[in-house]
Amino acid sequence: MKRYKLFLGCAAALALASCVSEDISKLTGKDAGHLEVSVETQLPMKTRADVYTVTNFPVTIYESNGTTKVASYDAVSAMPAAVLLPVGDYVLEAHSPGVMETIMTTPYYKGTENSTIIKETTTQSTITCKQANTSVTVHYDQDFIALFTTWTITFDDGTNNALSFTNDDGVSPATLYWDLGEGAERLTVTFRGVNRDGTVTASMVLTKSQATETYDGQSTNFSGGDGIVVNFTPTEATTGYVTIGITASIFGLDAEEVPVVVEVVDNGQFTPDPGNDPVTPDPQPSSSITLTLPAPLTFSMGEGGSLDKSLGNTIIQAEDGIRSLMVTAESSNPDMVASLEAVGAGYGLDFVGAGVEVVGNTDLVSFFSGLGQTLSVPAQGDTSYEFPIGNFFVLLDVMSGTHTFHLTVTDMNGATKSGTVVITVNE
Repeated sequence: MKRYKLFLGCAAALALASCVSEDISKLTGKDAGHLEVSVETQLPMKTRADVYTVTNFPVTIYESNGTTKVASYDAVSAMPAAVLLPVGDYVLEAHSPGVMETIMTTPYYKGTENSTIIKETTTQSTITCKQANTSVTVHYDQDFIALFTTWTITFDDGTNNALSFTNDDGVSPATLYWDLGEGAERLTVTFRGVNRDGTVTASMVLTKSQATETYDGQSTNFSGGDGIVVNFTPTEATTGYVTIGITASIFGLDAEEVPVVVEVVDNGQFTPDPGNDPVTPDPQPSSSITLTLPAPLTFSMGEGGSLDKSLGNTIIQAEDGIRSLMVTAESSNPDMVASLEAVGAGYGLDFVGAGVEVVGNTDLVSFFSGLGQTLSVPAQGDTSYEFPIGNFFVLLDVMSGTHTFHLTVTDMNGATKSGTVVITVNE
């Protein structure tokens, strides 16, 4: 089966340079050997840990003490094919370009490798860089979006190191990557939201023991490579009380669902009606959505890459503006499911579970970029959009079976319309 690798590149051109100690620059072959270096990243996937070759990571060579610098290079691609070094032991270090900040919108990778130089011998060393920060993603269901006007969700590691999501981040906020330093034993998630009747609060505590398997495989603390996805689902009772369902998934190489439900009592700003008057349900909003779906498509393995991608375009028209476009996928081929889970986890995209929000989702843009495909996503309020399911053709090209994509559109008034696209790939 074909394997696709994602090669991580810089967003801007690097001014490639190197710094080599004077002693090394004057070396000859006497009592020396050569070092060849490559760098790879190990992604924290839910189903397996994949590695990808990178060429833009800076590399530093230290003496065996790990502190005395021997040579440094702005990128792997800036290094000579083989570095001449005196016989001895060395520590090699590589990391993502730039400096890791406390909160980032992209993952940051770093790693070290020990290497020994032998006289008149070429040593090949690979530095494996693992994700050094923790990914945090929040999802809101449609009831949440309809009920709350403002909200703040805070993750706190207990050391005044916190990150927050608010309504200002939109209804499909991008995943954040959090530097937890030496790690955190527990994280407290606090929710505070305002609906038409008042303020609702809830909280939960996450511990790493709730995950079945983790990126580092050993530590009991949250650390680099761990992923946290928190879903918020409110239920409004006829009495006026609100129950908030908070479900957290903690994953490294695997994931375990950890449901926690907190019932929030009357906050004093409104009084539930104790009478027996019948409750008249709110009328359902009328739909102003037109969803034009492509016909079922069949092709053979090896043909997907050459197909016209427009054959998979789904056209959406919403007179009142698009608020949400959720996409989920299912497949008769377990390899397809595993691929979507694995790659999707690296970008915080749950195609085979809760679904992926397309509106304003820059992580989805990055996901397709990794497949060599371009994508523009709609903003809230846009009245038209074409979702290119043809972007999946390059992945389906090696995945025989029946693949079904489910799309649900919600407009700014809460009206919804759903549709399904089926693609069959023959061996």
